[in-house]
Amino acid sequence: MGANVKDAAPLVIKSAEELRWDDAADVVIIGYGGAGACAALEARAAGAEVLVIDRFGGGGTTAFSGGVIYAGATRFQREAGFDDTPAKMFAYLSLEVRDAVREETLHRYCDGSAADVEWLVSHGVQYASDAYLEKTIFPPEGKYLYYSGNEKAPAYAEKTPPIPRGHRAVGAGYGGQYYFAALARSAARNGVRIRTHENAQRLITDASGRVIGVEVRSLAPHLHETHQRLYERASPSLPHNNKSVEKLRAEAMRLEEQGSSVKRIRARNGVILATGGFAFSPEMLRRYSPAFARHYLLVHNLATLGNDGTGVALAEGLGAGVGRMESLYVARNVAPPEAALHGIMVNQQGRRFVNEDAYSSAVGLGIAQQPDCKAWLILPAGKFRAAVKQAMFCGWHRFKFFGAPALINFALGGTKRGANVQSIARACGIDASGLRESAAEHDRAIAENKPDPGGKDSHNRAALGDGPFYAINMSISNGFALTPFMTLGGLRVDEDTGAVLRADGGVIAGLYAAGVCAMGLHSNGYISGISLGDGVFSGRRAGRACAAVRRAAEAAHV
Repeated sequence: MGANVKDAAPLVIKSAEELRWDDAADVVIIGYGGAGACAALEARAAGAEVLVIDRFGGGGTTAFSGGVIYAGATRFQREAGFDDTPAKMFAYLSLEVRDAVREETLHRYCDGSAADVEWLVSHGVQYASDAYLEKTIFPPEGKYLYYSGNEKAPAYAEKTPPIPRGHRAVGAGYGGQYYFAALARSAARNGVRIRTHENAQRLITDASGRVIGVEVRSLAPHLHETHQRLYERASPSLPHNNKSVEKLRAEAMRLEEQGSSVKRIRARNGVILATGGFAFSPEMLRRYSPAFARHYLLVHNLATLGNDGTGVALAEGLGAGVGRMESLYVARNVAPPEAALHGIMVNQQGRRFVNEDAYSSAVGLGIAQQPDCKAWLILPAGKFRAAVKQAMFCGWHRFKFFGAPALINFALGGTKRGANVQSIARACGIDASGLRESAAEHDRAIAENKPDPGGKDSHNRAALGDGPFYAINMSISNGFALTPFMTLGGLRVDEDTGAVLRADGGVIAGLYAAGVCAMGLHSNGYISGISLGDGVFSGRRAGRACAAVRRAAEAAHV
């Protein structure tokens, strides 16, 4: 269970009148990140009184994200000269999302994504049509539309024409701060109430099993500033590894245990869980991804401290089912610097196992699936020197998030040099015959003008030659190679309403889930924008459904 939920079993009472409640609302939302904010705005627009509870000060992982939403057939694409349609978007996302959601659910997302963007605009989020069309994880300043997934990879492009659908919120640096700030301002204008520094402990149900409230531990006001400061220091905004963050997490938990009191919040319609994933739950990671969990202290957690699996644990206490809990976003950025794309990624057997210019999560997950999570990027010496220069002179924003981490790994991560294939293999502990075959196959395809055996785009290929070579350590166990990660699995939900489902498939009355704590579009694998896109889609869905509960009950009694 989540690290901060001592007992996931619910508090069961006969009826709501049995308890003294400290607060109440029609719709109570646990977690105030992107999905929680969208759920709140949608429920409020439907006429519900809405109360949001957050363990810290609000914003969640969304506020530290790139602020990218994956959307198609938008006016910003048209202004940039791209003719996109929901059908084209569906054709591409079918390859990425696969069976994470039903086909009709994916159609609904694609059909409504342009309207979702306009909905965000109506709440103050700004987008623009300035496009960046080169290979990148995140576009440079002044560019707000880009290929945020694998659209241009040959294996995808041959099935559906590549169209940029990553819409980055306007603003300098990562756009998540502007994205969430706009939603929060709109929520305040529209009368959404917020309770901060309150940590959900258990759900409250009536005798029928319906969720009618939540019990929280409310931190004493004089500790809020210290609590928030710990949260911000542990944020994913700067490169780190979990070794440095675990002390901050422990201190935040200590404050919560010693400086809080119990409060009970009534939810007349129901509760929406929007608590994020379980990246800060080593216990859950060991249960579902034991091989990766061994390296937990060496990876960079892309989540915020509130992503400790609490939402999942609370619902599991009611018999909720979960899915794709082993699915992780594990990123390994090969580019920028772009010159690094000309190398080949190999495992300890010297074999290529991934397309080096694939989306960062495909590369990272590929490494995580190798024996002991080990991999090396083999580069000709000239390309390595070019990569160093590109990392140094790539502009401040890209240097902070991509250039500096690359240089740190080059310098401290165990980079090897060898005069030829034999010597570089020996330096890395790689099987020399396997590496020789992989390098020869790579260069032969270039010489014969054939497609790359690994599926890499022709623009990102260059002959390796006979040496000298550099080998960059890309292993998960390398603490100097920045390894961002987050979890993608979560609670099973009714895809029409967002209601949480029991393990047997039945609905848990009064309980909904949205965002990364629920199974959704992101659960089979990640591309930039799909998490925020799902947060809008699933958040609005849950907000509408939960707000409608009371109206339906009142109509039944007329």
